[in-house]
Amino acid sequence: MKYTCGIFSIVIFLTTLLISCEKQAPPCTGNCAEINANGKIINKLDGTIAPTVPVELSWITFVGGFSKSEVIVTVNSKPDGSFNFTTNIDTSFFSKGYFLSLSVGSCSNYMILGYSGVIGTRMYTFDTTAFQNIQFEVYPKAILKLTLQRTLTDSFQSYSISHSNVNNIFYIYDYNIGSQNEITGSKTKVINVETVANVYTKIRIEKDFANGTSFKTLDSIKCFSNSTNNYIVSY
Repeated sequence: MKYTCGIFSIVIFLTTLLISCEKQAPPCTGNCAEINANGKIINKLDGTIAPTVPVELSWITFVGGFSKSEVIVTVNSKPDGSFNFTTNIDTSFFSKGYFLSLSVGSCSNYMILGYSGVIGTRMYTFDTTAFQNIQFEVYPKAILKLTLQRTLTDSFQSYSISHSNVNNIFYIYDYNIGSQNEITGSKTKVINVETVANVYTKIRIEKDFANGTSFKTLDSIKCFSNSTNNYIVSY
């Protein structure tokens, strides 16, 4: 087989944790080859189309803990959720340690979850059919406002609040402090969290004390797009 092209999800999510450098790729001036990318973007919750979602074609390489990206083309999905574009690429990049990445991103109405959903595909050697009929998955987005109010006088060793949405195993930490001494200024903190709309967002609160005891709660709130979704917690 002359090429390797794989749909991936969690890999993209994890690589975003690395230090990255992104710039616009220069126009192709040598070793140029035409490539077409087409497909559709769907709302993974209900299978409907997802319009106006960005799709990006980039050259990517890794140097140590750094991700170097050169953006070739960025387009938005059409009203029917489809995308279709043709561009020229410099195929010599493959021999320089780069691979081509076709990926979907977040926008005002939709978000991506690298750990739960197909959000990208790669090409390691040139193949004209590798990016044909690709289907990416996004989720409707909502903003959850977490309002943390320090009203107690207990002495804790650590405190954290995290959330999960479509995956009950993977939690994202939104606030984490080592002790009450780290609280400075206002005792009220507001955190705006992007989460998946129309499903329950699980909220996990953990507080540990120096004597080895701990306090843990698990709650949930259903968030909606274009709505004020508030969750208030006193600690």
